[in-house]
Amino acid sequence: MSEKVKVKVFLPVGVCSCSLTGFLASIYQAVGKYKDIVEYSEDTVISKSAQKIGVRSQGVLVGSQYLEGNVPAAKIESAILAEISRPVKALTQSSGPQNHYW
Repeated sequence: MSEKVKVKVFLPVGVCSCSLTGFLASIYQAVGKYKDIVEYSEDTVISKSAQKIGVRSQGVLVGSQYLEGNVPAAKIESAILAEISRPVKALTQSSGPQNHYW
């Protein structure tokens, strides 16, 4: 696989970081297993990228799949594995517009 799976975490604003510990631990656990194939980033739920995909609360975007709420590590891992198993399509003029969150 030549491209990395993009994993973007959306964090709430104005919340004590101690309340996010479990949420972030699940994400770090999942991403840590696949660190060689994952491109990790964080953003807020009020950012332009969050608005673009309709984020309303904390969650994680894995490739094109948005998982909302306090997502278990196993679900994040499954989403990463699903993304790496997706066939890479070559873009052609006839393929039309692509709808991606990135």
